[in-house]
Amino acid sequence: MPENVLPLIRYAFYLFVFAIPFESANTDTVSIIGSIPMIIGMLLTGAALLQPRVCFRTPPGAFWCFVGYFVVCLVLGTTQNLDYVRPVFTKLFTLAQMLALMWICFNLFRYPEIGKGALLAFVAACAILSVLQMLGVGAVSVGRGRSSMFGDNANTVGLTLSLGLIALVGITYGRIAIERKVTLFAWTAFPIIGTAIVMTGSRAALVGLVVGITLLVIRDGTWKAKLRIGSIVVLAIGFLVFAAFSNDTMRARLERSFYQGDTAGRDKIHTHALMMFLEKPMLGWGPVYNTVELGSRLGKSVRDPHNLYLSVMTETGLLGSLLFFAGLGLLGRSAWKARVRIEGALPMAMLSCILLFNMAGSWHHRKLFWLTLAYVMASAWSFRETLQPVPVQFSNPINVGGQGAGTGMSLSKIAHAEPGRISTRPGEPT
Repeated sequence: MPENVLPLIRYAFYLFVFAIPFESANTDTVSIIGSIPMIIGMLLTGAALLQPRVCFRTPPGAFWCFVGYFVVCLVLGTTQNLDYVRPVFTKLFTLAQMLALMWICFNLFRYPEIGKGALLAFVAACAILSVLQMLGVGAVSVGRGRSSMFGDNANTVGLTLSLGLIALVGITYGRIAIERKVTLFAWTAFPIIGTAIVMTGSRAALVGLVVGITLLVIRDGTWKAKLRIGSIVVLAIGFLVFAAFSNDTMRARLERSFYQGDTAGRDKIHTHALMMFLEKPMLGWGPVYNTVELGSRLGKSVRDPHNLYLSVMTETGLLGSLLFFAGLGLLGRSAWKARVRIEGALPMAMLSCILLFNMAGSWHHRKLFWLTLAYVMASAWSFRETLQPVPVQFSNPINVGGQGAGTGMSLSKIAHAEPGRISTRPGEPT
């Protein structure tokens, strides 16, 4: 039986997740040290050291793929020009922090009630951020009618809120058990968060959101349950389409994309990034210098590839990118398995949204990116360990052997099983 999770660790985790949407809200007091989520993340790491056997259990293969990518970045970073030592060190140190937090968050997400509480904390933060944006508190106009928060990139705010909206619908209807206690909150918060997303004018966030919500229909269950979630998905997408075409800025941006092929210059950036990869396919250009080289080809001092996959490929070549993509592939496998377990289709929906968005952006330096991956990595629940609902402090964590491989029986079939035929003892057949 796993150890109890200390309340200090659990609530530090909730606070860390809650603070992530406000990452750009730096005040003069904390900006010297870092962002608010960074400070809370350090507190969470310190608290996790109080229970290393809980927070630092051996992670699955996907995590080690990302560690391998980090090692490649570290080795290539030592070969960079001395002029880039500081930015390379900053990038590597940030990536090391992200991996450490991913490790801790993964182990906490393995506890069902803690995972649900963390997702609800994230949704609540997104709802508050959306209300502030609609009221103009902290909202900043970034040109052409687009709105952002605290001066952050509008696309970043759009994706953050999109993941929050998917989590909201997924928690309520996308998991195996419908959360009736949050149904009223979901119906109230959905139009608020949805409207705030449209206000950002982010096309990639909107497309990722629509795809993510659509994938909620792959959850396991009866035809009645699938019809229910299908109806919810249709209503949700209908509202988003209506809201998008009711907003002049978003409608104009979508029309330019559909009729003129407008990509805000990303097609040119992607073409040069691909050429850079083909020039150095094995080891790439190294961390940081890949953006410097890309910038020189585009007449700028530095330029991000605006594509996660091209960013990794130009940075570490095939040596690092194959490890990184292998990790993503294993996460996709976990999300696919999770659809017939407690988390249902929510992991697949969130993973698809963030991976689709990253075709137009590079988000692997953001905390929310690694938090989402940690949730997906922990989502392939073991059937026999999660059959009996017990208090969180006694809940068995998810079996991650083979990326969450458990018994083949679907949780949706529990209700139809004969009394006394389902075993919860490890190793006993069902």
